[in-house]
Amino acid sequence: MSVDQIASEAGVNKATVYRYFADKADIALASPRYHGIRTLEEMFEHSFRQHSTPDGRLVAIYSYGYLANVEMKQAKDDVLGCPIVGLVLELSFEMPRIRDEAARIFLQIEGYLEEIARDAIAAGRVTGSAKVMARALMQLLHGAFSSSRIASEPEQILDAGHTSLAIIGYPETRIQALDCA
Repeated sequence: MSVDQIASEAGVNKATVYRYFADKADIALASPRYHGIRTLEEMFEHSFRQHSTPDGRLVAIYSYGYLANVEMKQAKDDVLGCPIVGLVLELSFEMPRIRDEAARIFLQIEGYLEEIARDAIAAGRVTGSAKVMARALMQLLHGAFSSSRIASEPEQILDAGHTSLAIIGYPETRIQALDCA
């Protein structure tokens, strides 16, 4: 997409776009930054404010992602998964700054997951390294959104959520699916 197209879609002059963004790379970086802020606030910070237990937090995180993708499926008949992963996979070779921005965001997310793992260890639900568990939880989260996007099935997010709960010692905890039929 060109800057002219972006300006046209936004209903502004091309010069207005360049008032806020130095170049196309800055425009491209705005998307992962925006989605990163939204993800951290709406998915992680909200889950931590609303829940104090490791399983409650993980259920809230996966429920948010699942419900967002169900809504997308209903509205667009498609599932786009994580917009940050999509961008970094498509553009990181040409624009390494996008990879750096995604890595910064994912490091923050991994911090939340590490706190969940530490709390599960402290609760006596599981033993092991919180850091290693956090990496595994992060990989499952990435896989959940990628698999869901490929299959266009939000339910695949639930599978990863249940596996994540088992990793932190809560295999009996379930994430509620919606009957979308």
